[in-house]
Amino acid sequence: MSGGEALGPQGPEGTGSRTGDIPSLKEIEQLLNTGRPSCNHVDEVWPNLFLGDLVTAHNRFVLWKMGVTHVLNAAHGTVYSHGGHDFYGATIEYYGVPAHDLPSFDISQFFFSAAQFIHKALNTPGGLVMW
Repeated sequence: MSGGEALGPQGPEGTGSRTGDIPSLKEIEQLLNTGRPSCNHVDEVWPNLFLGDLVTAHNRFVLWKMGVTHVLNAAHGTVYSHGGHDFYGATIEYYGVPAHDLPSFDISQFFFSAAQFIHKALNTPGGLVMW
């Protein structure tokens, strides 16, 4: 990219065009406005970034088949979550956010560290994140 070209969320110069595999803001808005809820256990929400449920996160065989290299758990330490470094072993890098499902819980305190984990994972050759 040349020094005079601004790359924003809508592509070069805010044109709304796609840049590589990254969807444009307009494409993301269209996906959000389709009104079709997902009934899947896991969905790719960004290239190589998957949003999955407890069923998928606890199935190491499925994660292995998918090629998942990193797991971000936003419910680390809860009664229902079995995730952790010991659970996933050496083949999957794990980051747990000890969030509580309460309206008063301020999850924003973990946004930066979670974003760093995702960024590092997606910049790892072959990196695939389950969130």
